[in-house]
Amino acid sequence: MTRPLLRGGRFVLLLLLLPVCFLPLVVSGQRTLRSVRSPRISDWSTRHVVYTQFGTSSALEAASRDPRANMRWQEMEQRQTLRRLNQFQSRSSFLLGLRNPIHRFPLRTSAASLHADWSISLGTGETALSMYPAKYSFDANAAPNCTTDFVVFPIDVGSASTQPNIVALNNLYSGTAGGTGICDSRTAPSGHTDTTSSATVMWSYNIHAINPTGTKAGGAVNTSPSLSLDGTKVAFVESLANNTSHFHVLAWKSGDGQATSLQTATSALEITTFATVPPAAGSGKVTDLSLGSTTTGTNTLSSPFIDYFNDTAYVGNDIGILYRVKNVFCTTAACIATPALPILDSSWGTGGAVNTGCGGVLTGAIVDFTSTNVFVGCSNGKLYKITQAGAVSSITVGNGSAHGGIVDPPLIDGVNGFVYAVSGSNGTSAVLVQTKTDFSSTITAALSNASNFNLHAPVVNDAYYDSATSANWLIYEMAYNSGHSSYVLYGVPFNSSYVMANAASHTFSFATGAGELSPTAEFLNTNTGVDWLFSSTTGNFNPNLGSWIITPTVANPSGFPAGQTTTAAPNEGTGGTSAFTIDNDSTSAQASSIYFSAVSLNTAVKLTQAGLQ
Repeated sequence: MTRPLLRGGRFVLLLLLLPVCFLPLVVSGQRTLRSVRSPRISDWSTRHVVYTQFGTSSALEAASRDPRANMRWQEMEQRQTLRRLNQFQSRSSFLLGLRNPIHRFPLRTSAASLHADWSISLGTGETALSMYPAKYSFDANAAPNCTTDFVVFPIDVGSASTQPNIVALNNLYSGTAGGTGICDSRTAPSGHTDTTSSATVMWSYNIHAINPTGTKAGGAVNTSPSLSLDGTKVAFVESLANNTSHFHVLAWKSGDGQATSLQTATSALEITTFATVPPAAGSGKVTDLSLGSTTTGTNTLSSPFIDYFNDTAYVGNDIGILYRVKNVFCTTAACIATPALPILDSSWGTGGAVNTGCGGVLTGAIVDFTSTNVFVGCSNGKLYKITQAGAVSSITVGNGSAHGGIVDPPLIDGVNGFVYAVSGSNGTSAVLVQTKTDFSSTITAALSNASNFNLHAPVVNDAYYDSATSANWLIYEMAYNSGHSSYVLYGVPFNSSYVMANAASHTFSFATGAGELSPTAEFLNTNTGVDWLFSSTTGNFNPNLGSWIITPTVANPSGFPAGQTTTAAPNEGTGGTSAFTIDNDSTSAQASSIYFSAVSLNTAVKLTQAGLQ
């Protein structure tokens, strides 16, 4: 056979194989990708719901009522497509004799430092230690967008001046460290100045409710915001000590509160007058709903959880009351037909409120779409379950001491029927608990002696989402060692029946010091094949933001890190950070990043992920 004919045959074979390589994965009991425009939300709630690809048909069908599940499944199937593509590319030279195989998705594996891209002052406040910015991407299937993709930062101070309590930034993919950002080539609008290597202020608001006494409610947004599925509205809670908290829905308007300098967030537009009809997208109007009449109903930890299927929100307060609000974004058929403002749902508990019996500070609540139960933690150390009929039950996780409460929302795996919660002390140990969603059984893993700080919710490895073999799973938690002299990353395994072990099989001591750790974030970068953990601390670990590789390898099959792999540029200050929001899995410059607030510096910060740029 002549060489030209041989080459032609290889080309024909390549054409025949390509459709097979890009077929969507179809497996019984596993979700598959839909090729449609699909916005993506990354906020506090997407961090606390775990949607695996494998489960019973009924569990997967029930879970699909939550758009977060479909976002997660789409993300996982995009990963599988990339993996198959990378496998095809790596084998193409051998199988097809191609001299120059395509390398569209580079497989970088170096542990480069986290790059500080930009920071923007939030004035006199910040996003609180355990709270999250909320990121919106217009289309997860398209290239990152400089104009329509944005991040919302809540700010935990109130003021009657131009100090904002909620801010949004766009032109996120800006910066020069590690590569010039795709948003750097923009031109400043007429009449404005713009540092093009930084994000820009999209809008900035100072929103104050008015109490019955005629005084402003205070304006602090202590908790994380939640976004509508189309990104045009933001739900959040305004609160002030010894006052009733207020639930707001903002239909933001781009340009509101912008200063001449597009990097200035402290020229906020003040709003004290509220909408009397559901606000239209882009109107700059906001609704107001008082959560109860008590003056002690402050909200310091309970971010609003949105049930998008029913257009309801669950919000707790600091005296153990959990509210359900309906008509949040007015997206149900009934609300569209007869537009209505957000109101308390009178079919829930008593007038839209359930007294959990906690008597203390509630965390954010999480809806399990499989069992339809609602789960919420409390400062008394108990985890509560509330049925749709309003019946309350609980199990004990911590002892309710200074660091023995539950301060983070639980982690819910409705597909497999599990709930996870942590506490700094049950009287003896810092603990990680797995229980079934019906509270029928509980496994407690003791991590160390009782902690000197609060623990935040655990994270699971990528195998938990992608593998039906639970022996591959690990759940991670940050705590102290038994002597309280150093920080430790704990890894707790599972048996073949999905049951968590009662002790950590892996421990890694990574720094000496004392101080509360931020909630840990996990992210798998498909382009590099690296699974990452990120965390920060308020202690004397300097720099106080670090990352760890947890990718399983032949030499390290568990995926548990042998060491801290990177350290951050000194943008985060010495006071630790808020929780992290992580965006795209992209090869575009500056388009794969971590967003957070530097607590001691009162800034919004973007860092480029390690090894991505």
